[in-house]
Amino acid sequence: MEPRLTNDEKKKRKRSTILNAAIKLYSENGFAETKVADIAKEAGVSFGTVFTYFNSKEELYESAILEPLEEIKPYFTEIEEHFKGEPLEVIKEMIDYHVQLFARRSEFLRLIQQVLARPERFPKLYKELDEFVKSFKVCIYPVIEAGQRLGYFYEESPSLIAESYLSILNGMRLTFIDEYTNLIWKDITKQALRLFGPISHK
Repeated sequence: MEPRLTNDEKKKRKRSTILNAAIKLYSENGFAETKVADIAKEAGVSFGTVFTYFNSKEELYESAILEPLEEIKPYFTEIEEHFKGEPLEVIKEMIDYHVQLFARRSEFLRLIQQVLARPERFPKLYKELDEFVKSFKVCIYPVIEAGQRLGYFYEESPSLIAESYLSILNGMRLTFIDEYTNLIWKDITKQALRLFGPISHK
């Protein structure tokens, strides 16, 4: 028998259900084409209940992007805290984690692509994503630099390597629509690693 939920827990669960329904529908149809009534139906709640948790359709869209972003951010901006070892091992573990993460979160990835495609429409969200990219570059720079000194990676601009890597992550759901269990994701992991240029390691 499941333990009884407190009112706060029930509210958190309901809010989460609405948010997940919004992520799904916004990612499929875009912001303009998605109606709040459809989100309410998908979440199994009344139209008015949506506005108990979110003040507007715009706020719900922002939450659908910013809350998952906050959740995954540490795995991009605190790399050496989450992935341990020599630079090559850190990068291998990081890539494997990131590819699996986005393979499983295809809907969220599509939302990111919507914002990146229309910065003038979503300036606040675009700024947040831009800051996220900058933070990632700052965090990964010393790892790449250390790997270059050890002869693991190409003598290429760390910033360029980081940007190319993010492009692969961002584009992989556009190119490949297989389920995340498919072996294609292992191939993407290998290709992403080649951007860093592991050079004849024993």
